[in-house]
Amino acid sequence: MHMYLIPAKLFVLVTAILILFASVFVTPSHANWRKDIGIFRVGIITTDKSIEALDKLAPFKLALVEALDMDVEFFRAKNATTLINALADERIEYAIFSSASYALAWVTCECIEPVVIPRSKDSTDGYHTVLIAGPNGPSSLSAVIGKPIGVLSSGSVIGAPLVSHALAGQNITIGDEQTPFTSLETPNKTLGAFSSGKIDMLIGWSSMTGDSRTGYSRGNLRQLADQFKVPAKDYRILWKSDQIPHRPHVMRKKLNGEAKRILRDTLLNMNEKDPIAYDAIEPVYGGGFVNGRHDRFKQLIEFIEAQAPQTKTAEEELPLQ
Repeated sequence: MHMYLIPAKLFVLVTAILILFASVFVTPSHANWRKDIGIFRVGIITTDKSIEALDKLAPFKLALVEALDMDVEFFRAKNATTLINALADERIEYAIFSSASYALAWVTCECIEPVVIPRSKDSTDGYHTVLIAGPNGPSSLSAVIGKPIGVLSSGSVIGAPLVSHALAGQNITIGDEQTPFTSLETPNKTLGAFSSGKIDMLIGWSSMTGDSRTGYSRGNLRQLADQFKVPAKDYRILWKSDQIPHRPHVMRKKLNGEAKRILRDTLLNMNEKDPIAYDAIEPVYGGGFVNGRHDRFKQLIEFIEAQAPQTKTAEEELPLQ
């Protein structure tokens, strides 16, 4: 058997060429992402243009500056559409959306991916939109026609519109003259009317976790039991959505892989290692961040796709803890 040995000089030359190719084709795309971005911009939806509004977010900004080792700025947007356009145009790297806004962004450009989702103190990281019947209300979906349905927020994208879309698939029409939506001056007054039996059904939300006899851990059934002192066990859930994640923190899909890793690791550890920074950016949900997954938004994406082009923004109110 013959063995062929590569001369030492040729071996050195080949090695040098391989190193050169590696530096040309690999290094710039990874090592220079900070230079390519320049300033890491975080998009937030707010109508408050004061400096004080951003001062409250300073601990979070500082945490990102230290983790990413680069300048960080906030990009203030008046609505979800502005944020979506900024992400699509690569004018920002990261944004905080509502769950419906995430679905709208995906339908619009498919240019994002979820980084993390905040978790409530009851350890849930989402909730369900629900259609609730009162003690004297219908016992099944087939009996809802002809009775008004209470709506806590007429502007909620994933409230009445989501339920209407889902029930239409079962040939049940709500929100028309025969089965109208009704909403009082405030959500609390609407909930009060439901608790007193003036309204037989309500579109609301629930964690659907915990003891059902006390209204679960969070949501309108728990509110009925705690605030209005009515037995939660007397109410029936006629329909519920898939779990809807709490508002996701998202990043550009084309963001550099190292930047994605740093961002995700920083956020996942923030509540434990830097609770002041966490509270600055997540004042509602106090249980820390968990990994975000795109597949959790499937139902919302299908709903938004069915509504297009009618749905232009997705600014639903966040459920309170």
